[in-house]
Amino acid sequence: CELCGFHLPLNLPCGELMTRVHKFLKPRSHRLVHLVTRTQGLYLGQGNPAGVQSLADLTRPEVRFVNRQHNSGTRILLDLLLEHGGIASQHITGYEQVEFTHAAVAAFVASGMANVGFGVEAAASRFKLDFLPVAKEAYMLACRTDTLEQPAMQQLLGMLRGPEFAAQVSGLAGYS
Repeated sequence: CELCGFHLPLNLPCGELMTRVHKFLKPRSHRLVHLVTRTQGLYLGQGNPAGVQSLADLTRPEVRFVNRQHNSGTRILLDLLLEHGGIASQHITGYEQVEFTHAAVAAFVASGMANVGFGVEAAASRFKLDFLPVAKEAYMLACRTDTLEQPAMQQLLGMLRGPEFAAQVSGLAGYS
């Protein structure tokens, strides 16, 4: 492939995640393009009926959680946040209940099948959920250095630098 998208948390120790990323990226042959910064956090029903105020509240027995699938970037981020906060995932009801997209998690919460989910703010906004910001992350594109001068890549980079892309991103809740 020509491009690979991934996201990295800002202001959070993530040594294991960086080890995974560095395993695939070589400084002499790869370049990173910063695409956007985005906010991830907790999806909550309107009015936050479960009264969730932090990740620690996920361990309360009456709180039902829906997760992203194992090895998704969002799941890895959540696991890092739980570890950093000293929160044991086995104490979270629904931790093993998974969905494969941010929208699916938000829909799960919006339907009342769970009190809380975790994902990008834009999906919470789309489903008219309350949202509790937890982490910011940089969404990056990785490419081979030799592709940067190709016409298709130059066209893409031009679009990413342009006002239309900036306007589209600024219209998404939690993205900049």
